[in-house]
Amino acid sequence: MARIVDFYYAIGSRYCYLAQSQVAQLEALGNVVVRWRPLLSEVLMRARGLTPFQDKAVSVQYLPEYRSEDAARWAAFYGIPYREPEWPAIDWRRVNLAAVAAARVGDVAACSRALFAFAFGLGAKAIGDGDIARLAHEAGLDGRRLVALIDDAETMALHQRNIADAVAAGAFGVPTFVVDDEVFWGNDRLILLQHHLRQAAA
Repeated sequence: MARIVDFYYAIGSRYCYLAQSQVAQLEALGNVVVRWRPLLSEVLMRARGLTPFQDKAVSVQYLPEYRSEDAARWAAFYGIPYREPEWPAIDWRRVNLAAVAAARVGDVAACSRALFAFAFGLGAKAIGDGDIARLAHEAGLDGRRLVALIDDAETMALHQRNIADAVAAGAFGVPTFVVDDEVFWGNDRLILLQHHLRQAAA
């Protein structure tokens, strides 16, 4: 029986972009299936009642300048491209809800990978509905239908289920991987997740 790893993520997160690039390696460990669960990270943090981004940054590590430099280093380590998107020009809420809607249309992982690659691999200047539809289509989904479902009540309900499940599992930010009732938060915890999966499989 395959071991399910829940992956809670947001498209507008540098560290989720990094972490998703390693999902194939997790599944290559054998008998592991990663379940992609997109959500709005700010909603998750509000649901937990804690956020390091409210008002003044609580630590230098949360300043955008440091996080951009850190992400670029990790991308170089992984051997993947990294370009900063035009943060203020992009409606990240809509992009993330598009990923949620993708779960209703087809392959949420393929669509999410396409959105991540466009946002952070190419350094998107903007991500409009036309871009979302095109990227979804290239990922094998019905792009027009996906866009039409972004604001749909069922999409919102699915998003709330992802939030509720994340909170119940103990997630407090993204990226978070949950398996065997254990929570692995952050791109830099992937090595510990891999260790856990190898030990459990031994």
